[in-house]
Amino acid sequence: MIRVGLIGAGYIGMVHLEQLIRLGGLKVVWVVDSNLDMAKRAAAKYGIENYSTDYKDIVDSAEIDVIHNCTPNKYHFQINREALLNGKQILSEKPLAMTVAEAEELWNLSVQKNTVTGVDFCYRYYPVVQEAAARIQKGELGDVRMVFGSWFQDWLSLETDYSWRLEKSENGPSNVTADLGSHWFDLVQFVTGLKVTDVMGDFATILPVRKKPKKQVLAFQHVEEADSEDLTCELEEYSAVHFRLNRTVPGSFTTSQICNGRKSDTSFDIYGKESSLSWNHKDANRLWIGHRFGPNEELIENSQIMHPGAARFAVLPAGHPLGYFDAVLHLFEDYYKALEAGEGASLSTSRPTFYTGYDEMKILEAIIASNKQRKWQTL
Repeated sequence: MIRVGLIGAGYIGMVHLEQLIRLGGLKVVWVVDSNLDMAKRAAAKYGIENYSTDYKDIVDSAEIDVIHNCTPNKYHFQINREALLNGKQILSEKPLAMTVAEAEELWNLSVQKNTVTGVDFCYRYYPVVQEAAARIQKGELGDVRMVFGSWFQDWLSLETDYSWRLEKSENGPSNVTADLGSHWFDLVQFVTGLKVTDVMGDFATILPVRKKPKKQVLAFQHVEEADSEDLTCELEEYSAVHFRLNRTVPGSFTTSQICNGRKSDTSFDIYGKESSLSWNHKDANRLWIGHRFGPNEELIENSQIMHPGAARFAVLPAGHPLGYFDAVLHLFEDYYKALEAGEGASLSTSRPTFYTGYDEMKILEAIIASNKQRKWQTL
């Protein structure tokens, strides 16, 4: 029985716990959060024996095999590093760290320790996203010519909306580009099989002064102005990035968290020589396939007509769509299968590892530098 400890019982921590409970062959034995009440509630809800406020209770414990790091960004490096040094296997939230140097150190340390690592880039695990990747890998689109996409949300559209992601000391040098951008660029690199090599970024802080709540709030929780104090925000809630894949393939990506009415509107369009693919998170079980000659197609998640590598994730009968929780579950299943197989710090895997997290940090750092210098940056 694999023994798991989870650090961070906020929004994403509870998502992790929901899926860990669904997996067989493991047991969550400890949950930690700096807020004791949140740790206690999580432990009670999921029947976890131990809870506390000190992450070292998990990192230093000989009874823990795997750690899920669901803390805010500023804690990722420290906890991930200590876990690696203590011989733990670890699955971390993204971004992997606050700087490229930190992410590189974590990757190198995981190689030294031959650790099975993971990063929660879960959106690549929707079945039709896997199908899109399979079609491109098999040459069905021909050469990829252009890539476009966006990710729009509205949960920070009011001055009274607050998140720790808006504070540089908690989050690092970027808000929405680090948060949603890291997911999107992971999606596009995974689906196309190409690498981001050049970027040009443009950031904007639309609401430079916000009302910060005087008490702790969870992600997506709204508070009233009377409970708050003024906060000067330095980080962006809008980001646009022009980029090149493999030096030659052009693309663009735009994201913002202040788009009223958009809850989690994620999309990519990939245009190839022979055909095109389009996916939107609002209809996550549908893949649009475009043709110059002949009718366009829409593939609805269906294991009987998908490529085998993608079909293994379409575990329900056609017409029964899988969702966000299932995408996270599929990532966890891949991670724990790698753990059982003794995969170690492999570069050949198609699942996201600390190397993936390191790669995403290099993209993010280049975008931030481009925005500051107002010119293209080469990775």
